[in-house]
Amino acid sequence: MRVLVADDDPFSAAVMEALVHSAGHECVLARNGSEAWQILQTDDPPRIVFLDWMMPEIDGIELCRRIRDQPGPEYTYVAILSSRNKQRDITLGFQSGADDFITKPYQAEEVLARLRVAERLRRSTGASVNLRRAIAEARQSNGGDVIVRAEHRIGRIIFDRGRVAWAHISDEPGSLAAMLAGEGTITREEVRAVIEECSGTGENFADVLVSWGLITREQLRTVLTRWIRAKIARIAAFAAPVVIFSPESRVASSGMLLDPAEVVAPELLQISAPPDTGQPPAPGGAITHALSDELAHRIAQSLHQAIQIEGALSAAIFDLRDGLCLGARGQALDLDLVWSKLRLASMSDIWDDLEDIMISTRQHIYILRPYTKAPPRSIFLAIDRATTKLGMVRRALAECATETPS
Repeated sequence: MRVLVADDDPFSAAVMEALVHSAGHECVLARNGSEAWQILQTDDPPRIVFLDWMMPEIDGIELCRRIRDQPGPEYTYVAILSSRNKQRDITLGFQSGADDFITKPYQAEEVLARLRVAERLRRSTGASVNLRRAIAEARQSNGGDVIVRAEHRIGRIIFDRGRVAWAHISDEPGSLAAMLAGEGTITREEVRAVIEECSGTGENFADVLVSWGLITREQLRTVLTRWIRAKIARIAAFAAPVVIFSPESRVASSGMLLDPAEVVAPELLQISAPPDTGQPPAPGGAITHALSDELAHRIAQSLHQAIQIEGALSAAIFDLRDGLCLGARGQALDLDLVWSKLRLASMSDIWDDLEDIMISTRQHIYILRPYTKAPPRSIFLAIDRATTKLGMVRRALAECATETPS
């Protein structure tokens, strides 16, 4: 897959080029916004694009807007790269139509994770994944975004520890300032003053509003709930959407987290198990199963125990009937990678005799072990190869999967 990187900083461009190549893709470099725009006007342009915000001639934000204004049958994934990390800057990036915003300096794994998300979006073109399933997966995660695309519109429902933090639509105002503009109780001058205060001190926008006496926390929560509920309703109404869940830890910009039942329509929270076809489902097709309080508590205990294992990076428990992540701890998981292990483990001819599955890379070791046999569930652990004693890890992981209620 061809990936366009537009950055006028030669060092930053070289780093991005190396990361793109390490992920097995071809990298096309542009030294400024005009050069990038010319590349995107060719007959077969790259469909994954990383744009530096501050570039000569055409900046990344303007270039993103041009991409979104350009009609075409194929979708282009756009991520903005910038050292600007204020909430209003990130919001502006999303408002320009960007799929994601990466703040500099960035970690290699962060860029590679965005590449995997872009690949999943590109592969999902023309295939609609049920929004209810994505929401169910998000509610079971530590955090992440439900991403809904319909032609050139991107909707995001941002989750943090099973609760809703924010919702955004790429071509609509998405900041707290925009949300409060229609309330009539706070003037635009007051909003600008709060923004300036936050820019200078780094304080949270909502906290300053409350501390200045412009609105009570209860009133702000009411406004926030109404705003997010309306955004999610419009996202749910997208025609022929492509939907994925992207695991990622994020913090609510308002500092407030809402129960999904407060802002998500009831029909999007009602999940029923699919008919048993005898075939393992495709990745991303997660369905919620009703968990008893006892089992939910035991899963939480097992994950807490697993992530304490020396060298552990990520831990998760999956239901093999449909690939649902029942819970996760640690760094965000590459669900496509996990699923490749689950497909093997779900083969009936080896499941009863399976002890564990291990795959080793240069940096990591991935271990999958049965958690319960009926129904079939597995516990998955990603560990740092350099700091791990494998025998001790396998023994400790086995202890996490003992005496589990069904």
